[in-house]
Amino acid sequence: MEKDTNAGTRLGSMLIDHFVMTFIAMIFFIPGMISTFATAFQVNHEQTSPDIFGGLSYVGLLGFALYLCKDSINGRSIAKRILKIQVVNNQTGEVASPLKCFVRNLFCALWPIEVIVTLANPSRRIGDMVAGTKVVPFNPDSEQPKSDFKQVGISIALAYGIMLLFMLPFEGLKSMIKSNQVAYIETSLNNSKAEEVVELFETELGDELTADVRVYDEIEEDPNLRYVSVILTLNEDYLDDDDDFEAIQERTLPILMSKYPEGTFVGQIKYVYKEPGSMITRTKLLDWREK
Repeated sequence: MEKDTNAGTRLGSMLIDHFVMTFIAMIFFIPGMISTFATAFQVNHEQTSPDIFGGLSYVGLLGFALYLCKDSINGRSIAKRILKIQVVNNQTGEVASPLKCFVRNLFCALWPIEVIVTLANPSRRIGDMVAGTKVVPFNPDSEQPKSDFKQVGISIALAYGIMLLFMLPFEGLKSMIKSNQVAYIETSLNNSKAEEVVELFETELGDELTADVRVYDEIEEDPNLRYVSVILTLNEDYLDDDDDFEAIQERTLPILMSKYPEGTFVGQIKYVYKEPGSMITRTKLLDWREK
């Protein structure tokens, strides 16, 4: 007679799997984290575009795809091997296929509800009911089938596809923001005009900040408008407090606009304050075009 698993074992399995698989998933984000950290304290004139998941995010998503396929090898994740339980087909009692294991793990997203269901029915949470599986104690005397690596590969591919679908709204946000960015003409870079603006800031506020400026004489949308990007590295922190930030803007904007009045250019001012081991930035967009 087939034994039933108990709620304590099932909850323990869920917790161990969550921590272990999350740790494994994070390993795939390490390249992106290193890439992001390497540029964390660099400020450039690029227009801001949010990267929700950091650099190399598509590599990182593979880690979460593996999370959904954690039971694909003989219905036994790392935690299930430790606690000696197994996912099987509810009808036949045979080891659940990788695809069935993938389907049941899609419902891990409903973990608060799944925990409650598991307490009431340790053998079958919602994912098991949908996938036609259940969790039973592992029988070391039972014959274990050879792993179907083709199905494992298909399961991972499907899981990765779902992760990509999850990213679509964020990618749409990035595309929308990029579409609102100013397309300036690279060959119109005017270094002499930029130096003139730098000198203005040095004359007025040279003891309080350092200016780095780029001026492009033309943008694609309107050749009569310039694109001006200014990076102001501050000697004091005016960025943590909104009132202080407004105060520094009131002192710096007139300097730029004394050279380029409103309506003659579009651009941005990036305010930067650096301390050992940390950096704060705020960006003021300057765009008077009709949308």
